[in-house]
Amino acid sequence: MAAKRKFWGTALLGLALALSGCSGSGGNASAPESSGGTNASSLDPVTLEVVVPGAKGANFDEVLTEVNKRLKAELNTQVKFTVIDFADLSQKTNVMLASGESVDLIFDAPWLHLDTMASQGFYEELSGLLDEYGPNVLKTRPQQMWDANKINDKIYGVPLGSAYTQQRSVFIRKDLREQLNLPPVKTYEDLKAYLYAVRDNMPDITPLLAGADDVTYSWVNWLIRDDTSVNIRPTNFAGASLMLYYKGNDGKVYNFFETKEPKIWSNIQDVRKLFVDKVMSQDVLTNKSGPMEMQLQNKVAATPQMVFGVPESFNDQLKQVVPNGELEAVRLFDLTPGKNISNFKMDNFICIVKTSKHKDRAMMFLDWANRQENYDLLERGIEGVNWKAVGEHQYETLNNDGGIVSFQLMLNPTLEREWAGTDDENLKYNQFITQADNFTKDVLTGFTFDPTPVKNEVAQFSTIQAKYYNGLFNGALDPDEYFAKFKEEGEAVLGKIQNELQKQVDAFLAKN
Repeated sequence: MAAKRKFWGTALLGLALALSGCSGSGGNASAPESSGGTNASSLDPVTLEVVVPGAKGANFDEVLTEVNKRLKAELNTQVKFTVIDFADLSQKTNVMLASGESVDLIFDAPWLHLDTMASQGFYEELSGLLDEYGPNVLKTRPQQMWDANKINDKIYGVPLGSAYTQQRSVFIRKDLREQLNLPPVKTYEDLKAYLYAVRDNMPDITPLLAGADDVTYSWVNWLIRDDTSVNIRPTNFAGASLMLYYKGNDGKVYNFFETKEPKIWSNIQDVRKLFVDKVMSQDVLTNKSGPMEMQLQNKVAATPQMVFGVPESFNDQLKQVVPNGELEAVRLFDLTPGKNISNFKMDNFICIVKTSKHKDRAMMFLDWANRQENYDLLERGIEGVNWKAVGEHQYETLNNDGGIVSFQLMLNPTLEREWAGTDDENLKYNQFITQADNFTKDVLTGFTFDPTPVKNEVAQFSTIQAKYYNGLFNGALDPDEYFAKFKEEGEAVLGKIQNELQKQVDAFLAKN
């Protein structure tokens, strides 16, 4: 399940994704050890260079000071974070790794370049380090997570996640819906009725803005991923691109140029109509502000988001612009047990760089971060100042809440807390996706594509895809005209990638 948490863009990012986890119900992991048992005086002083995506939150410096205070006392270690904007993440991390820049820990993901970098030897294999220095890292993740997130049967990154699929919803304005005398939105047709009503009655507000700088958030991708009638999933050869996709659970790689998959194509036609009808933002391909940012400024009425419920802080911010404004989440996810397929892969990983001179200390730091008190500090900030605990696995926000990292460094199903104000409906969805038995196991669970044999073709197709994909999948390009151009330029290259991917899939299935 590829996901790129790109559109939060600001300090909203870390908070929203922290809310996406669930309270300690992620599997059979044992409780983490309460202390590291390391004598700091026996360790040489070390400063670790850590590279993560996102943006620095309001409490970044204050929380980092407390992190380093604790680390100094416990591990004679300090950490320095380099925070890279998502728009620059791929290029800058590529340069860092290729140039041998001094980095100890670095964020990577299947939608970024994890498989490529691991295959090319940029990351340390972690089994030995985990066994020796990472008991808490191991214990806070169920065995299913470790088994499903290897690359060539080896561990090149610590999997970061708290459920077996992505949370997905569409945030709409409840106050606008009620003002328009529309009932609660339960279906996609209900959602379109709301969008058209906004267009017809509220000319100063753009009805819909999807994300055009990340294929994950393209409108067609968003709809397809929640449609269990087809169970179409990206192969992750190029992030969340659906140009090569899996369908059902038959172990076949499908090529959209060849199949013109009816459900994908009908969604492309549908979003084209939304664009022509001025329901989809006319600036969807050029908008520089994040969709969430635009929505909180009362400029957009609906946006796709990678959570099931609306964070309290979002409504607080919206009310500063519109006193009666209120967001609500439209969930199109199917809660029928067995209908959704999962390969139990995580979206994000933290890796130890092969050239790091402090590999043991890097793992010791990760182990430290996977203890509840330190996890809470990193994710939520200083207890009593930024947040307070409620019960065993819940929390309440205080003024100026928020920490500095979560999905970028240590997110796991054992230590996540649920916001105490989470409504029952949101809780129902949250809890559903943390239970492995609610999912049908993908026959390709544990499979990872090695793009090395076709790395030139992957790079070439990525360039071609950038010209067409988001325009087609967000409605900004006429599919009758531009799909043919896309196919003419990309079909031969994509066919080579498909053949290699299918070859590796067949070998995996034969062995398993």
